[in-house]
This record gives sequence, C-alpha cells and structure tokens, in this order.
Amino acid sequence: MTRSVAMRQCQGLLFGLILSSFAIAADDDVANRSESFVIPSWFKASFLDLSEDNLEAQDAGKHLMVLFTQDFCPYCEALINKNLTQQSIRDSLNANFDIVQLNMWGDREVLDIHGNPTTEKQIAADLDVQFTPTLIFFDRDGEPALRTNGYLSSTEMQASLDFVASQAYRTTSIISFLKDKPRVTARQQFNQQPFLHQSFDQYRAGQPIALIFEQTDCQDCDRLHECVLSKRSFTQYVDPFYAVQLDLWNQRPIDLPDGRSLSMNAWAQELNITYTPTIILMDSNQSEVIRAEAQLRSFHVESLFDYVSSTTYIKEPQFQRFIDARADEHRAQGRHVSILGDDPDCNTL
Repeated sequence: MTRSVAMRQCQGLLFGLILSSFAIAADDDVANRSESFVIPSWFKASFLDLSEDNLEAQDAGKHLMVLFTQDFCPYCEALINKNLTQQSIRDSLNANFDIVQLNMWGDREVLDIHGNPTTEKQIAADLDVQFTPTLIFFDRDGEPALRTNGYLSSTEMQASLDFVASQAYRTTSIISFLKDKPRVTARQQFNQQPFLHQSFDQYRAGQPIALIFEQTDCQDCDRLHECVLSKRSFTQYVDPFYAVQLDLWNQRPIDLPDGRSLSMNAWAQELNITYTPTIILMDSNQSEVIRAEAQLRSFHVESLFDYVSSTTYIKEPQFQRFIDARADEHRAQGRHVSILGDDPDCNTL
C-alpha cells in the first residue's frame, strides 16, 4: 500500500462528505436535465489509483468494479437511477464490490490497474470502451473477470453481480451461468423479420455481415425486435448487410462464410457471446468491427449499422464520437433526434 488504510479511510470520509454536498447542490439542476444523473456518494472515495483500489477490494473480500459513464447519457441515468436504487442490487454491491466511476471522455489523471499513469479517456480507449455505461469487474490478478458493455436490465445486472461475487467466472462462462437463471416472461419463439437469414446459403463474398445472437424466453430480444428491427426506418440501414439470426443454444451445424462447419452454440462460444441479444457487425473481409451487447434503441442501432456500412470506423475508431457527430448533423438538418426513440412504448429502459 502506498498510503495507510486508516489515512485513506479518513480522507475518503471527508471526500465522501464533500461529494455528497455537491450532489445535493446539483439536484435542482439535474432535475431539469432528463439525460443527466448524479454519481452516488456511496461509491468508493478513490484517489484514482486502480491498482491500489483493486488490492483494497481484494483485502476486504470484494471485487473492484469500474463504471465508465459520459455526461448526458440516458443509459447511464437508467443504470444509476433505476438499477442501483433497487435494494437487492444495492445490497449486493455494498457487500461484494468497491465501485470507481470514470468518465470515458475525462481528463483526470488515473493510475491503471497495473499502476501505470494515464487519464480517464486514455484508459477508456485502451480498454476499448465504446458504449456507456460499461462495467468492468477485476479479479485478484488485475484481469477482467467480466465486462458488460452498455445498459443491462436489473435482472441481468443482478445475475452478473452474482456471477462475479461467487467467483463463478473461474469455472464457467457468464452465458452458461445465466442460462438457468429465472427470466422475465418473454416469447417462447424467435421473432422474425424479412431481412433475417437463418444460414449463409445466400451470402455473397465481400458483403458486410450482421450477426444477431438471440435466444427464446428473452425479453431484451423481444424489445430489440419491437423497438428497432421491426421499424420501417431501420430497413435502409440493414440493407447493405447480410443479416443472420443465430440461436445461442442451437447445436445444429451451419456452414460459415469462412468455409468451416460449426454449430451456432460453438460459434457463439468462440466469439465470446455473453448476453442476448448481441449484434456483431463484420466488414467485407469478415472481420469484426463492433458489437452491441445491451439494450439499445433505434438511434443507437441505426448508428451502429451506419458506422460500419459507411466505413467511418476506419478513420474514426471511437463510435461515441461518430454518434455525437451524427446527432449534430441530424439536428443541423432540422431533424428531431431522440436517443431512446419516439415510440412511447420503447423510450424507457
């Protein structure tokens, strides 16, 4: 330790009191900004030395959880104001995790998990943070035990916390761990869309690929179809792609575009699919460009497809910069931009 635990606890208490006072003072301002949020005062009062934070968490029998956010992020707001206010989640976090929040565009100086000096935005880039909120859970050796990219429902988040807290990551994958967890009632059949293929039989070499991994009894999969894939506006964005719907648990072999024959489940494991739905977008060379593993609404999903089909990712590796520029362009054209969508049935998480 570079500081005594007692000193850090005293300083941390003072910092927490100061942070709480700022949070209270900011309440009225935040209340008027529907896409903003206040970082909870009960998060770890960190000196932004993640290597030391991880040691202290492990010494206390906990795991370090790093939360990446950005300002005016409705998905971050949903995580903090909806998920973290649920008693079971809050109890699990208090008992099993130390939480440190970083801004993916921030300039604060940070010592990374190995003690190397960096900044918030650089560590976000180094860890390939493309969505907010992103949660990264670290094990005793400073390796990611689990990461979640984007907003998860409270049920999926609770299961993720259980997975890490129980150290199940040492013996199994998150997707296997989640398989037998109770789920919110959902459709027992796969949703269908006219552009979704079930195989690669009609695939043409050189065409970009959209892989959509799903499973039955998956409420988030139902929401993806209801709020995004079934919308007429989405057609123009998916049209350049060969889109394939894949059953996460299907053991039936299919012929892949690279010439191999592999079951959908085996391919999912090879691609490290951790949640459903997961969308993976590949370029014309069948190389993965970007993936989405969380609840997203139409503007974000359409932006993902536009990002890849326009090949903007080649010159702009940060998807968040692309989506911000795209929103500004739409506004400049007099077009309404709603991050969560205009459908009242779909604009909440």
